[in-house]
Amino acid sequence: DTERCSAWKEEVQTLLIFAGLFSAVVTAFVIESYKFLQPDPNAAVVGLLFHIASSINNSSPFPPSVDPSSISTPFSQTSSSVRINIFWFLSLILSLTTVLVGTVSLQWLREHQSYGGFSAKEKIAILHMRTVALEVWWVPQIFAALPVLLQAALTLFLAGLIDFVLPLGRKLTISVCIVIGLTLLFLAATTLLPTLQYFLFFTGFYPYRQPPDPCAFKSPQSRVVLTI
Repeated sequence: DTERCSAWKEEVQTLLIFAGLFSAVVTAFVIESYKFLQPDPNAAVVGLLFHIASSINNSSPFPPSVDPSSISTPFSQTSSSVRINIFWFLSLILSLTTVLVGTVSLQWLREHQSYGGFSAKEKIAILHMRTVALEVWWVPQIFAALPVLLQAALTLFLAGLIDFVLPLGRKLTISVCIVIGLTLLFLAATTLLPTLQYFLFFTGFYPYRQPPDPCAFKSPQSRVVLTI
């Protein structure tokens, strides 16, 4: 039990560090992408200056009074900007959720390993009771879900990043898409291969008589796929 709790604690602390840094990065992108959903405050001023310049060019001694809002073009959100913000806001929410759940789970471990002034016999009984409670209340599954949440946040961020670079030029888009594609391909392959090996072996599609070496790419997300 001590080794398992120590492993959980170490993993959660590592995830908290990465999730904190990742949240800061996503926040910086969200600050910029959020502007795409709002009209440019300088658009009305530019339109008014253009109207005055046009009046001067038309030799009008007194430019007419014009409402700036009537000059600016109607603002409409593009589908690309909406998608980008959906991806990045969801990514930020999942990352912060990982931080919240990870922090709370460390409190669970601290309480789980706290025995107070009980005797050795009482500690053994309490340990057994708490160990059973961990399984009953799905605590191992919650710890296993934390890296999955963070990976989902990273995937959403990369999806939004692809949409973000599309208007910035073909060369940049291709370069970014290749790197992101290889990254997501690695994640998908390592997630699906254990299930694929299990399916091929136990359904009789495996071409060799000797049992294969177990796939080493076992992870919480691969277990979810296998369960499905």
